[in-house]
Amino acid sequence: MIKKSLKYTVSAAVLATMIQVTPTFASPVESPVTKGQIDATKGQINDFETKVQQLDNRIALSMEKSDKLNNQIKIQQGKIEETEAEIEKAKKSLDAHKKVYSERLKSIQSEGKLSIATYAEVLLSSENFSEFVNRFSAISQIMESDTALLNGLNDKQEALKEAEDKLQNEFDNLKTSQDELAAEQKKIEEDKQAVEKELADAKNKLQDQEGQLAQQEQEAERQAQQQPQQQSQQQSQQASSGKNVSNSTPPTGAASLPDSNAASAVIAYAKQFLGVPYVWGGTTPSGFDCSGFTSYVFRNSVGISLPRVSRDQQNVGTRISPSQVQPGDLVFRGSPAYHVGIYIGNGQYIHAPQTGDVVKIASYNPSAFSSAARILH
Repeated sequence: MIKKSLKYTVSAAVLATMIQVTPTFASPVESPVTKGQIDATKGQINDFETKVQQLDNRIALSMEKSDKLNNQIKIQQGKIEETEAEIEKAKKSLDAHKKVYSERLKSIQSEGKLSIATYAEVLLSSENFSEFVNRFSAISQIMESDTALLNGLNDKQEALKEAEDKLQNEFDNLKTSQDELAAEQKKIEEDKQAVEKELADAKNKLQDQEGQLAQQEQEAERQAQQQPQQQSQQQSQQASSGKNVSNSTPPTGAASLPDSNAASAVIAYAKQFLGVPYVWGGTTPSGFDCSGFTSYVFRNSVGISLPRVSRDQQNVGTRISPSQVQPGDLVFRGSPAYHVGIYIGNGQYIHAPQTGDVVKIASYNPSAFSSAARILH
């Protein structure tokens, strides 16, 4: 009985020892996300969006070049066709004169002595030497005229052929430029697709980080609630913080600009198009690009006509620093500008960002913009 009890005691002790020394394997936990990491991801997104906008601008410039080239090719093709028509006309005229000249030579050859006698009779029938000289000169002029006419037609045909060759060479050069431009456009489109892929990945990463941060905050709050003393202290701090924020908030509407009514009209009108898809070259509510959006809004809200493209809109109105913008001002990226939007106040601006996106409101960071312009006065 004593042995049995001892056996049980030893077994229990051994089991207790095993429990103490057996390592515990916890499930893997993701590294905590910080707000600094989220800010870094937002910075990457901003960089990728800027690259997409720059590539959109390059595509726009490339399309302008393509339109000019197509017009030049069309004009050159017309010139070639006109020259070909002139060549054909000259060829027919030359062939007709060659035929007449050839028939005249054949007549002389077939009639032989008779023709010679006929010419001699014409000459010898002259009543005096002066008439003889005149008739001889007339016959010579006819022969020389035929020769000169044929030579002139030959020269004209050759000159037209040289002109056609020159036009064709210029046409071929234009076609080569067109092919090179098409290859450049393809490369830009490929680069843009790659950047858009990176942009989409960065946005997904930001979504994951924000979700993880929210979970971390919820877990921190849950743990805080488990400690009544800490919870009470936290609530007191939050209440104190709320008072400080409330007291430090400046009253709204303290400053009023002369153009505030016009600015309000522009901003209210612009917000009607939130969610409209970005379309390169778009200038209507069915789809806008950045400058198409701003020009449409200003024209239809306050009757101000802006140039079509952002680099030209950058030169309109009064140039101001991006840090001095007021609601209704245009804000630009790049010099010359490749992107434009409308500042709406409270550190935000509304714009049509890039392909695959929609008209939306975004945070405004003055350091990310090259210039601004005040249109409303």
